[in-house]
Amino acid sequence: MKIKYDVMELQTIQERINKKNPVDLAEELINLPDEDLAVWIKLLNKDLLADSFAHLPKKYKIQIIDSLSDENIMILIKELDENELVDTIQELPANMVRKIMNHFIDEERRPIINQLLGYPKESVGSIMSVDFLSVKSSTEPSDAIEKILSSDLDANRLEQIWVTDESLILTGYVYLADILRNEDKSIESFLYPIAASVYASDDQEVAVKKAHKYNLAEIPVTDSEGRLIGFVPAEWAIDIMHDEYEEDLANIHGITESSPELYWEKTSFQIAKDRTTWLIICLLTATLTGFIIQRYEAVLAASVILTAYIPMLMDSGGNAGTQSSTTIIAALYSGEVNGRLLLKVILKEFKIALFAGLALVIVNMFRMFVLDGVSLQVNLTVSITLLLTIVLSKIIGGALPLVAERMKIDPTIMAGPLITTIVDTFVLLVYFEVASFFLGI
Repeated sequence: MKIKYDVMELQTIQERINKKNPVDLAEELINLPDEDLAVWIKLLNKDLLADSFAHLPKKYKIQIIDSLSDENIMILIKELDENELVDTIQELPANMVRKIMNHFIDEERRPIINQLLGYPKESVGSIMSVDFLSVKSSTEPSDAIEKILSSDLDANRLEQIWVTDESLILTGYVYLADILRNEDKSIESFLYPIAASVYASDDQEVAVKKAHKYNLAEIPVTDSEGRLIGFVPAEWAIDIMHDEYEEDLANIHGITESSPELYWEKTSFQIAKDRTTWLIICLLTATLTGFIIQRYEAVLAASVILTAYIPMLMDSGGNAGTQSSTTIIAALYSGEVNGRLLLKVILKEFKIALFAGLALVIVNMFRMFVLDGVSLQVNLTVSITLLLTIVLSKIIGGALPLVAERMKIDPTIMAGPLITTIVDTFVLLVYFEVASFFLGI
């Protein structure tokens, strides 16, 4: 059924929605019925629509483009930054991509768009903006001001002006406010040096790490000779950080995301498929622990009480390993550690494991004597296994992410289910061997 509005209602809606923040507006657009969505699109200022459009999931981008006239599509495409346009093109069906590329992207933008589309997915080049203004260090501030005034860039892209030498090599940046305040000085006198830069071929995480480490508002992107070719704004780095966090969290918990759609947009089958892969892997690898238990049936038969402590030992090992892997992954992300420090990290995790393991052993021995009333041999068997479990788990948990980093594999894949599975296997082997020794079985 088609919803009808009177003139007053339309004016009220138009005034209200055009005052909204693009992020909040995008969230509202997602939840609108199709009829209301069509009305809102017609009432929105085109620049606000473009800003909100960039935050929408794929489904709604397609729906909006379908609902717009060719004239309004042209306006929308012009309002989108290059990187936002590239993101959109990569999400759209092939027939829409051809239509946009052939009819709505002007000849001046086409080479830039094609260049950005040529960079690998999740590389700096695929997300960088090429809308920037630069001046040479020899430029007079008055000339720089004139260049700024004649620029058609948005105001937020003119707060920081890049500075190059005569060979167009990036040397630093200046703020617009400093140029206005120091018209009688040379640009070099208030030039800020470049703290860090990235290459277009770098992974986008590199840009995020440098933005965080050096507290950069904009991360310059240069070619191999140091010439500026683009930049990544800090707000985009935050978006990347959020996406990477969600990806890492999924890896740690054994979830393989098949698509970036929102939770409610996916079918139950899609979500089940994303979650099942690691569950199957863990199920199959758990078969190994079953073989180990069968091999040591005689040990368990001779001292049935040992069975009661298997879950506690396996849980302690899994938790200890996950603690170490999480800490090392965070240190890898911040740049504090890297694969070359593998042996140093193993030594440190060994020391940490001794302190933590001894504390757990003291508590466990007291608990077993008071609550369980087991023999000294059983108590020693469980407690010594617990100490060895903590040591092995922390070393494995600390080493695997570094090994993955050296092998160019996402370190988070080595966390969660994988570490738990490996640790469980080692725990059982150690437990039964210690039991065989102390109990003389």
